[in-house]
Amino acid sequence: MDRNEKALHKFGQHLTGLRQQKNLSVRELASRSGLDHRQIARIEAGKVNILFSTILALARGLGITPEELLESL
Repeated sequence: MDRNEKALHKFGQHLTGLRQQKNLSVRELASRSGLDHRQIARIEAGKVNILFSTILALARGLGITPEELLESL
């Protein structure tokens, strides 16, 4: 696993933890963020490299700042 893959995996784990702390399902986060639930599942699994706009949408859906979402990196 290279450095980028490790970072994606770590980000996905952090996203999962934040979502669970807010007691949100993947579908609920998808609805709040305007993203597809399958995309969120792939992000949490560390399978996809995401755009900055996706980071903003996820942060909005979680009710946190983008900085808080990126703390894991």
